[in-house]
Amino acid sequence: MRIVHVGKFYPPEYLGGLETVNATLARSLAAAGHEVECLVAAVRGPGSVARQDGVRVVRAGSLGILYSQPLAPGLPAALRRTPADVVHLHHPNPLGDVAVLRDRPRPLIVSQHSDIVRQRWLWPVIGPLVRRVFARAHAIVVASRQLAARSLELRGFEAKVRVIPFGIDPAPFAAGEPVRARGRALRERWGARSVVLGVGRLVGYKGWDVLLRAARDLDATVVLVGSGPEEGALRALAGANTVFAGRVEDAELPAYYHAADVFCLPSVTTAEAFGIVLLEAMASGKPLVTTALPTGVAEVNRAGETGLVVPPGDVAALREALAALLGDAGRREAMGEAARHVCAREYTSALMAERFAVLYAEAVSARHAPSSSAATTPQS
Repeated sequence: MRIVHVGKFYPPEYLGGLETVNATLARSLAAAGHEVECLVAAVRGPGSVARQDGVRVVRAGSLGILYSQPLAPGLPAALRRTPADVVHLHHPNPLGDVAVLRDRPRPLIVSQHSDIVRQRWLWPVIGPLVRRVFARAHAIVVASRQLAARSLELRGFEAKVRVIPFGIDPAPFAAGEPVRARGRALRERWGARSVVLGVGRLVGYKGWDVLLRAARDLDATVVLVGSGPEEGALRALAGANTVFAGRVEDAELPAYYHAADVFCLPSVTTAEAFGIVLLEAMASGKPLVTTALPTGVAEVNRAGETGLVVPPGDVAALREALAALLGDAGRREAMGEAARHVCAREYTSALMAERFAVLYAEAVSARHAPSSSAATTPQS
């Protein structure tokens, strides 16, 4: 099957949650024998065409970024020229909305990664556009039942909603000796007895400031992997027990997980719709500390089984949860092992690709049988 994914950007040029999921799914579909193209924008500058991990990646020329959205006027025309049996739009993505509405008629699947949160004030402008896209789509896919139930943008389209959880390839995060050795070297470099790891962009909704406040009285080193606009403010807030590791290459990231005792994702808003990094930590056998957000985060981290859950923004509760796990090696090990099993059973990229392939085939069949109806209830 020929599949074209329409996203905003593509790794390694831009690393965000939507981009990571798009690339992971595309690679897995290509590995399963499908012909996959990803049509995205360059962050800035002229367009390009490359092949990455069996996927044809087409970057449309871009004037830059405005309100987190690419300014790539050539992308809609590029989509019309791209042969495909199915178009898969990754959303929110206003430019992608314009592209699929200008596209020739063919089956459309939309992945709703999250509602618009930070630029919600733009909804009166882009809302009608989004609703036209949803009306055209064969199905709208979300990664969790939480998002399916709480999304404001999906209201009125519940009959089209499907739940397909995100997934990762767990193999790079396995505890092989080379990975463990690099992890030990990192701990020695940090001079750490205990390590709390956070991975993600340094942006406000991630709640890194809450983690840094909670960690001030902990006998542990906090390691933050990532970069972003909040780095300066976070450095000013950080104590001597904080390491800013910056951006880490994919090949080295597993060693950071294995160097840690606990993984923490302290996000404070529903902009954290799922948290792919949680799956990476789980595949590495690490216990989680997360916040009680009404999003996929609450489904991935099972309180008391794979980790601990605290209220968003609660410094004292976060400090208590981290201290509880850091002080109990047996509990950490049990939760980490449970996390590894849950990830392997429910959150692999191969399983995600298999589920989407079934949905693509359904969409193609429905086009040839107009009287057949789309799915009517959310399912996994």
